[in-house]
Amino acid sequence: TCALPIFERTRAQRFLDIASRGTLPVPLNYYGAGTGRWTASKGSAINMQNLKRGSFLRKAIMAPEGHQLVVGDLSQIEPRVLAWLADYDDLLGIFRAGGDPYADFGSRMFNIPGMTKKSHPDLRQSAKSALLGAGYQLGWSSFAAQLLTGFLGAPPMRYDKAFAKQLGVDAEYVEKFLSWDDNIRRMEQIPHTCTKQELLIHCLAAKKIIDKYREAAQPIVSFWELCAALIVHSLYKGNEYTHKCLTFRKGEIELPSGMKLLYPDLRKEQDKEGKSFWCYGEKGDKLYAGKITNNVTQGVARCVMTDGMLRVAKRYPVVGTVHDEQIACVPDEEVAVAKPWVLEQMTIQPSYMPGIPLAADGGAHRRYGEAKN
Repeated sequence: TCALPIFERTRAQRFLDIASRGTLPVPLNYYGAGTGRWTASKGSAINMQNLKRGSFLRKAIMAPEGHQLVVGDLSQIEPRVLAWLADYDDLLGIFRAGGDPYADFGSRMFNIPGMTKKSHPDLRQSAKSALLGAGYQLGWSSFAAQLLTGFLGAPPMRYDKAFAKQLGVDAEYVEKFLSWDDNIRRMEQIPHTCTKQELLIHCLAAKKIIDKYREAAQPIVSFWELCAALIVHSLYKGNEYTHKCLTFRKGEIELPSGMKLLYPDLRKEQDKEGKSFWCYGEKGDKLYAGKITNNVTQGVARCVMTDGMLRVAKRYPVVGTVHDEQIACVPDEEVAVAKPWVLEQMTIQPSYMPGIPLAADGGAHRRYGEAKN
C-alpha cells in the first residue's frame, strides 16, 4: 500500500462523500481573479483548478453511464493573444504554420535554423519557458528563482555550466553581470540549496534567456512601453484610448465582452529607497507595464474561452472548466462527431480579434483524467 498525504486523503474522502449523495458540483466564482478568470468559490471544498494532471482524483471523476467527457484545451492561448495585441507578426506566423511553436520560436530566439525538440531539447524547453512566461516583463531573478522550484508546473531545474556556454555566456558577459551590485543583491535573495558558484551559473543562464527573449520579441517590448504610457495617460489622467479590442479609461480597462479590469485609487508612492511606483486599491497593489500586459492578455483570453463555451453549451452541457480547458458531457454514440466539433467551436475566430490564429487539442473518455491521454 502507499500512504497518501493527509491533504490527498481528506480530499479523496470528500469525493467519496459527494459520490454517495449524487453528482459532483463544480462551484466557481464567475469573476474570481482580477483578470476576470474563474476561481474556485470561496469556502468551497472542491477546487477543480488545482487537481494535478495524472492524479487519481482526476481519474475518479466520471461521466454518467452512457456518456463521456469531451475535453478541449486552447493551445498556447495567452502567447497567441499577446502576439496579436502586440502585432508580433513573426510569432503569429509561427502559430499559423502549426507544427512545434516552441522549437520554431527557439530557432529565432537562439538563431538556430531548423531547431527541433530532438535536436535541441534543452534550448527548446528554454524557448517554451520564455514564450509562456517572459511576455509579462518577467525579470531574470524571478525566472531563475521559479526555475529552481519548478517553472509553470515543470519539474525543478538548475542550469549548469555546459548549458550556459551553449547559450553564449562568455567571460565578458560574466564580468558585466558581476559589475552590477543590483545583480549580486538579487542573486543573493534567491532561495537555493546549491553552491554560490552553481547559483551564479544558473542566474547567468537565466538572464541570458531573458535577454534573448527581449531581443527576439521587440514588438512585445514595444507593447510594454505602450502599457506603461497608458498607466499615466488613461488609467491615471482619464484620457480614453482604444487599442484594438481594449478601451483604456480612468481606473479601468474595458474588455471586448464589456467586462472591466479595475484599478481604483491609482496613485504614486515611494519605496524605502526613494523610488516611485504606481499602486492601486486598499492594499496598494503595484501596477507596472508587465502587470497590465498580463491582465489584458488573460482578460481577452478569458473572453475567447467563454465564447467557445457558450457555443458548445448550445448542444452539450459544459460541466466544468479548468484554466484554458472546458469539459462537455456527451452521449457515447455522439463522441466521435463531438470531439472535433467541440474543438472547432473553441477556435472560431472572434469578430473582435481579426487574424488571430487559434488552436485547441483534446480528447474524450468516461474518466476525466484519461480524456487527454
